Amino acid sequence: MLKNYLKTAFRNILREKASSLINIAGLTMGITCSLVLFLLIRHLASFDNFHSKRDRIFRVVHQSDGNQGKNYTPGVPSVLPDAFRLDFPESEEVVFMSYRAGSMVTIPQPTGEPKRYTEEAGVVFTQSNFFKVFDRSILIGDKTGGLDDPNEAIISKRWALKYFDKEDVVGEVVKFDTNEYKITAVMADFPQNTDFPFDLMLSYPTVKKGTEANGWNSIWSDEQCYFLLKEGEEISKVESRMGAFTEKYIGDDNPNNAFFSIQPLSELHFDDRFSTFTYNTIERSMLVTFGVIALILIITACINFINLATAEAIKRSKEVGIRKSLGGTRRQLIGQFLGETALITVMSMLASLALAQLALTILNPFLELQLSLGLASDWTLWIFLTASAVVIALLSGLYPAFIVSGFNPVLALKNLATNKTSSGYILRRALVVTQFFISQFFIIGTLVVISQMKYFLNKDLGFKKDAIIVVPIPEREDPTKEDKAGKMRTLRDEMLRMSGVANASLNSAPPSSGNVSGTHFTVEGKEDDFRTQVKQIDGNYLEVFELKIVAGQNIEDGDTAKGFLVNEKLARTAGFEPQEMVGKTIEMWGKKLPVVGIVKDFHTMSLREPIEATLMMNRLRGYETLTLQVNPNQIKTVIDKLKSSWEAAYPEHIFEYEFLDQQIEEFYEGEQKMSTLLGVFSSIAIFIGCLGLFGLATFMANQKTKEIGVRKVLGASVESIVLLFSKEYLRLILIGFFLAAPLSWYVMNKFLDEFAYKIKIGPEIFLIGLAATLFIAMFTVGYRSLKAALVNPSNSLRSE
Repeated sequence: MLKNYLKTAFRNILREKASSLINIAGLTMGITCSLVLFLLIRHLASFDNFHSKRDRIFRVVHQSDGNQGKNYTPGVPSVLPDAFRLDFPESEEVVFMSYRAGSMVTIPQPTGEPKRYTEEAGVVFTQSNFFKVFDRSILIGDKTGGLDDPNEAIISKRWALKYFDKEDVVGEVVKFDTNEYKITAVMADFPQNTDFPFDLMLSYPTVKKGTEANGWNSIWSDEQCYFLLKEGEEISKVESRMGAFTEKYIGDDNPNNAFFSIQPLSELHFDDRFSTFTYNTIERSMLVTFGVIALILIITACINFINLATAEAIKRSKEVGIRKSLGGTRRQLIGQFLGETALITVMSMLASLALAQLALTILNPFLELQLSLGLASDWTLWIFLTASAVVIALLSGLYPAFIVSGFNPVLALKNLATNKTSSGYILRRALVVTQFFISQFFIIGTLVVISQMKYFLNKDLGFKKDAIIVVPIPEREDPTKEDKAGKMRTLRDEMLRMSGVANASLNSAPPSSGNVSGTHFTVEGKEDDFRTQVKQIDGNYLEVFELKIVAGQNIEDGDTAKGFLVNEKLARTAGFEPQEMVGKTIEMWGKKLPVVGIVKDFHTMSLREPIEATLMMNRLRGYETLTLQVNPNQIKTVIDKLKSSWEAAYPEHIFEYEFLDQQIEEFYEGEQKMSTLLGVFSSIAIFIGCLGLFGLATFMANQKTKEIGVRKVLGASVESIVLLFSKEYLRLILIGFFLAAPLSWYVMNKFLDEFAYKIKIGPEIFLIGLAATLFIAMFTVGYRSLKAALVNPSNSLRSE
């Protein structure tokens, strides 16, 4: 019996090559997308799940009131870990990490110049008990105390090979900043699914004294505290005392209502209020969205199968009639048709594995991941594939099998088994509506995301961002030390004299930057404290970025602050109109200085956030970048000269530069990638839908061959025949659109609510989405309709 089913299934697949190919193509695309999304969801959901003590690992985080709501940071004062260890005996281990992203590591050489590496991943200062809290095995060297003493380091296997061309590098020396560190151990490489991407750990005791000098008043987001709860202890006991802990160490002088709280390790990667050491979080709702998209694409492919199977049921009515007349039961017929579906599903599954492997070669570099199909050892992947195959086979084949097997043998043998009032006819149209509801939802969503991205990149940010080169200054200068004072100013002034450089400035960061410094301040005549961002600038800053003064004047170009510049937002936050703020005295960082000028508001962060109160001041010690406004036609010449001058000033460092507009685009890298993925999914949904339309149009053309011939003989034009075919599908697409439009409007408005500055979803987006769908669908149906309409009527009327 099984052999007969398989033989019959293969014959039917080969006999109906067109419909079989359409079904296999549709299912292959749907399965491929769901498979890739399964790998992506599994990877994102698995972050730091491999730690054996993960249920007992927690992070201390900080929150406070800001001018525009709550401020959240994972950073804590560097003096907190010791205090936490004393006040909370429930903690088995407390470990502090001070992370330095984008660091330069130097490898001293016995002879010649040292080797220098700029490491985007950076380095971390931490303690030996890191390995008691987190699962990171030591391969070679000291397994217990490799970071206990100053100037010790533990390196990963891959960096050991990279720096020294060997694994056992215990005793070798690496240099970071101005200190040399002796390697005491080699650790295993970190896995891809971790928020602790450390390749080089340096002993925290080396920098502890300097780091803790600012006490409880300094918080940096990359200085974080983790603790391991003792077995049997309840985290609620710790949480209940965090308020008293905050009050004990911060005291009554807490104008921003700062508060320390607890976050479990399992939430690190999914809470976008707090960053991680990878600077990458994702909401759990996004994982659900990916899962829904995978399911939708599978359903769309299954709809194709059901549509074609029920549409072609009449072709097999005689076969069903003969089998029933010869004693075949309905159960046997259902088994036969489900077997055919299963065979097509298996073929599609095999094709999707090959296509998914190809897709991963494109997706991995795009998302900076290393997803793979580990068929040899990945049992969860096999479970997913098996479950998907069973569900798809049943979902695609069960209904058509029941329809076909239920034909009356008498009507079936007379070829009267189906007609326009049958449930199959109605279902096919309902499924077409569903397909184009899904397709148009994706298209409208993609258009909204793309429009928002264009808005981000084209919106006036309040400052000049084009043709601005940003160069890091690797050494902080101290005006009290004559051996260093003036080096960066000499470099700036040399650049100012160069042809092609319109202006140059030394500053802590460009107007809009991921490097944000914040503090609180008071204003004369006001009792309240206010929050502000701080930018440390020279006298050329406003000219370089073309920031506009609306009241007062610019600051002088000096090494120390004699007055403050503030933006309009700060003036209003403090309760003044911009013109009224000039001359007011602000107290901040122990300085009491007058406001000398008001700058027109500009964006200091991404457009997800509203404009913040911002204060600008001279401060030589705070300058971290040199920014040049250059002539776009002389960029290469300027960079060559800049490199030469910079390397002469800082010979022990690696020259790097970046364009400001590119830095700003990186703010929206996640949204840009999402718009690309949405565009791909929309294209696939449309492609699968059009496959189904093409199949149904082909079936209709075959069914109406004689009708078309008669109409042409009676004088019908080609246009009228094409319209006859197309108008029915036009109605179905319009129904799908009117169902998709309100849902997509609601969902995409929820998406846009995440941004302080956003587009408005106007009717043009929906009209463009509808027009795109109509064009693609009508092209698909019209092509097949035109082909049928151009057939010689004598051939049509002769065919049976």
